[in-house]
Amino acid sequence: MNEENTVLRKGHNSVVKRFVDAIILGELKKNGPLSGYDIIYFINQKFYVMISPGKVYSALYALERKGLIQGSFDSKKRTYTITEQGAKALEEIAEESEAVLYYLTSL
Repeated sequence: MNEENTVLRKGHNSVVKRFVDAIILGELKKNGPLSGYDIIYFINQKFYVMISPGKVYSALYALERKGLIQGSFDSKKRTYTITEQGAKALEEIAEESEAVLYYLTSL
């Protein structure tokens, strides 16, 4: 892999990791309820990024504390669903991200 590809790959990984909260909320809205493992698998398959379980579970716990998602036990694993407050937060994130993306593409 050449240097340019390495820089682009690191940038891609960084963006995915910074948006992990929004990615989690979005995937829960679209396909919930999901476990932490399901979310890790989704991120890997969709974005080709290996994200640490610690990063994902830390984000899940923070989102749950904020009332944006709700966890429950489903057989042997904990699964999460998005709350109404989480769906509203996701809409706000999408609107803000759209404005930033519009700016960046206009450069």
